[in-house]
Amino acid sequence: MLVLALALAAQGCARKQAAAPLDPEDAPSAQIADPAEPWNRFWFGFNDVFFTYLGQPFSKGYKAVLPQYARDRIENIYSNALFPVRFLNAVFQLRPDKASRELGRFIVNSSFGLGGFLDLAASDKKLQPQSLDFGQTLGVWGADHGFYLVLPILGPSSLRDGFGMAVDATLQPTTYVDVPYLLTAGLYGAGRVNRLPEMIDLYMEIKRSAVEPYTAVRDAYAQLRERQVRQALAGAWYAPQAGEQAPAAPAAP
Repeated sequence: MLVLALALAAQGCARKQAAAPLDPEDAPSAQIADPAEPWNRFWFGFNDVFFTYLGQPFSKGYKAVLPQYARDRIENIYSNALFPVRFLNAVFQLRPDKASRELGRFIVNSSFGLGGFLDLAASDKKLQPQSLDFGQTLGVWGADHGFYLVLPILGPSSLRDGFGMAVDATLQPTTYVDVPYLLTAGLYGAGRVNRLPEMIDLYMEIKRSAVEPYTAVRDAYAQLRERQVRQALAGAWYAPQAGEQAPAAPAAP
């Protein structure tokens, strides 16, 4: 299974920060309802077999063929191509500071970084990579997880984040730019495959250390997403209180 796959996929070059071990005090009360646990456990088992016996050998071969430097360059290009997703989510979260950071990163890396091949913007403390996705945006505006959901191949998600993933997919430039289907599929596939070794290593680490991997993955996912929403709220123009809905966004001038 690709543990925390949706969250990590949304982070682009910030994926390493998201994959860092969680501080137990960082989100002590993070919980997620799991009414479909038998169904989720079935897909958890399916994903476990798939990635243990197919994904893991492929991952080892992939790392043997492509060194870390080459994988980082592929990740940079993929992350740069997903700039519109992060930029628009910054706008949806009413965070002009984050939107300007994304725009600055895109301009620097697209022009001087050879289309994102090099992440030159990361050398500037004001242009560091950041995590922005529509599931997080819904959380900023007060939406709860809904319920836990394990997706085939993709791994842990929730009703909120599953919907967010669909919205993020529509925001990708290949959705609304007239490009060949093979190019779209190739870009998406390259990005996913390139992240596979890191995802599998993370999952195997949790699986080895957890008494009950299913519960460990579910709780880790809930804590990570809760932390990301709280981090986004920390600088938001308005933070809805518990049980309170966020007000409508200010009307455009």
